[in-house]
Amino acid sequence: MHSVNGFAVAIMAMAAAGPALAAPSLAVDLPASTLGDAAIRIAQIANVTIGMTDPTLAHLPTRSLRGHMSVDHALGRLLQGLPARAVRADAASWRIVPAPLGKPIARSAPQSEAAAPAPGESDIIVTGSKTGTRFDRYAGTASVLAGADLALGEQGRGSDALVQRLPTFASTHLGSGRNKLFIRGVADSSFNGPSQAVVGEYLGEVRLNYNAPDPDLSLYDVRSVEVIEGPQGTLYGVGALGGVVRIVPEPVNLEAREIRIGLDGVSTAHAGDGYDAIGLINLPIIPSVLGLRALAFKTVEGGYIEDAGRGLTNVNRTRKSGGCATVEIRPGAWRIQLGGILQNTDSADGQYAERGFAPLTRSSRVAQPFDNDYLLTHITVARDLGAASLVSASAFVRQRAYSRFDFTPDSAATPRVFDQSNHIDLFTNETRLSRLDSSGRGWVVGASLLYDKEKLTRAVGTPAAPERILGLSNGVTEGALFGEAGRQILPGLVATAGARIEYAHLVGRPLDRAARVGEPRRDEVALLPSLSLSWQADPQWMVFARYQEGLRPGGLSVTPNPSGPPTAQRFRGDSLSSIEGGVKMLPDASTRLRAAVTFSYSHWENIQADLVDMHGLPYTANVGTGQIWGAEASVDWRPAANLSLTAALFANQSRLTYAEPGVTLDARQEIPNVPHLGVSGRVHYHRPIGGAWQIDLDASGRYTGHSRLGTKPDLYILQGNYLQDDASARVGTPRWGVSLQMDNLLDQHDNMFALGNPFDVSARRQYVPQRPRAIRFGIDARF
Repeated sequence: MHSVNGFAVAIMAMAAAGPALAAPSLAVDLPASTLGDAAIRIAQIANVTIGMTDPTLAHLPTRSLRGHMSVDHALGRLLQGLPARAVRADAASWRIVPAPLGKPIARSAPQSEAAAPAPGESDIIVTGSKTGTRFDRYAGTASVLAGADLALGEQGRGSDALVQRLPTFASTHLGSGRNKLFIRGVADSSFNGPSQAVVGEYLGEVRLNYNAPDPDLSLYDVRSVEVIEGPQGTLYGVGALGGVVRIVPEPVNLEAREIRIGLDGVSTAHAGDGYDAIGLINLPIIPSVLGLRALAFKTVEGGYIEDAGRGLTNVNRTRKSGGCATVEIRPGAWRIQLGGILQNTDSADGQYAERGFAPLTRSSRVAQPFDNDYLLTHITVARDLGAASLVSASAFVRQRAYSRFDFTPDSAATPRVFDQSNHIDLFTNETRLSRLDSSGRGWVVGASLLYDKEKLTRAVGTPAAPERILGLSNGVTEGALFGEAGRQILPGLVATAGARIEYAHLVGRPLDRAARVGEPRRDEVALLPSLSLSWQADPQWMVFARYQEGLRPGGLSVTPNPSGPPTAQRFRGDSLSSIEGGVKMLPDASTRLRAAVTFSYSHWENIQADLVDMHGLPYTANVGTGQIWGAEASVDWRPAANLSLTAALFANQSRLTYAEPGVTLDARQEIPNVPHLGVSGRVHYHRPIGGAWQIDLDASGRYTGHSRLGTKPDLYILQGNYLQDDASARVGTPRWGVSLQMDNLLDQHDNMFALGNPFDVSARRQYVPQRPRAIRFGIDARF
């Protein structure tokens, strides 16, 4: 599978609940509809991929279908009397192609014909819509990146790989496991604290975090990654102001055994060496009923920062290791998936440099390590009910993060440190009933429950024995009811409306018994509506408009006190409302061109931000109210079957319209971490070179414009204005191959981020340089 983004043309119906590939006894109950909708339902039931080479096939009428049958049998009966046939590509993929009437279904095909459905051939299903809406009828902006499109080295980089591919997707650059993610310019601050994330992160159906940094899960064994621009309050609740990132894992194959290994060696200029290693096994324990899929990995990124103060080189070496396992059970019509993920990220030191030294160099008195241990366990239960689908997903997250910073004054003889530990436990459940409809006329109703408890402890002093200072404990219990439904009100015009009723119970207390807080408990109730229209005037053009809201509840924070020690105080919840509209050009069988233009406006009330005081100590406060104007454009063109060209652009203008005391109000004051301009592009080419052998060539780049580190006068520091580029090549067969990849071809060291240590950031010397040029050589094999 090649690159897929939100503007590729594909009808890939991918079910995220649990897979049963080509099961011989699928319970099928389909009403009379269209071929597109019927293919989606079959794919949802069996958790397979069904593609169409001609988008016009999706509109063909189909008869009702009921009974127990395999995917082959279901497609064969569905296509009887239609000018189409199904070609089976592999155990999990089928392709529906035009054919003369009466031509039977193909059980297999030559490799050149039976390749898995390629991006750009049919319409993508926006699974994050929760109603199975096709991209060409989705009234919003979404992007989809195929997991198979990421090289092994990119998979190990996690969120960084997504940032480079998608211009509306951004992050801070403190280091793996400690970054914040942003979408469409909705960025609160550069620092980590008790405020909730502005981007909702999901693995399949379950939530990954709440008020913690991005866990930066490695993207090994991932089928796709969806980025749905926000706010997405109606369907996803609090913490989706900017949007949602949804990782769709590869399903368990209940029919065939699979073993896969991969190894990359990395040589980095001016730095230490590194590697990526993975091993995967898939076992159908009881064919069609019970299976296991498990993966283990380790990634080492060589350090590239020199510490002149301690006389050390390559101090910021980073290691990531862990694994995941999923058990799939199919008792009759039920699908049950149990799984877990463990990932440990360990950085030996900060990845920032300082001006006044040689490139990639700074001076520190002590090491500044970081550690993030992440554990996720989850269970998903699903059943197809004929006219509707039932899904219930629960997850428990345990995250432990530790940071140390150099807190030594310039004139001090003895080093001092600041330590911060964050212990987070999170439980979530969502249960929903939905009717899937690719034309946008589906519906979903559901309920969700969330409990999050955070314990933040801090210490200051000598490296050997720092002393505890004021810490915090925050607890949040949330419950919600939500629903959304689409209806065709005129030919080609679909209206979708929804709402979410959200209740939050907040409890906060300082860990120091002597400290007091005026409002230790708070209850909040909110209504989050949504409304959208999509009009498809003809098969090649679609116009849409959308209004939606999102929010984050408040919390408790340590607040600086000019006349004494810090105190614990409440910060208010914030809310964001947004309206967007756009035009999509949809491809037909001849043009192979997809394009889109979108404009958006967002109003952000009581913006929460994690800040630092005049001494560099972190705290959280409301900084004011702001607005964000945005414009996006993208083009995806396939001039030939083996060549794809993609480009995207995001431009925005943001500013504060009101500032709380302590935040300078200026007509030019920008919301932090929002680049004015982002541009990305990619070229992919593949060609058979004999038998099963093929060569794949890929090149991509991204430009990120300037932004500001923070809103306070001492943090209004310029950053950004840099170019990222890479190129790769792979030669091999579907079973094994060798690859070569080069990152940062021009070996640039520009300022990606103006923060490494909050206690010296106001001096404006710090910057996070780009990782130097890296060359990766890899091998991969599948058995």
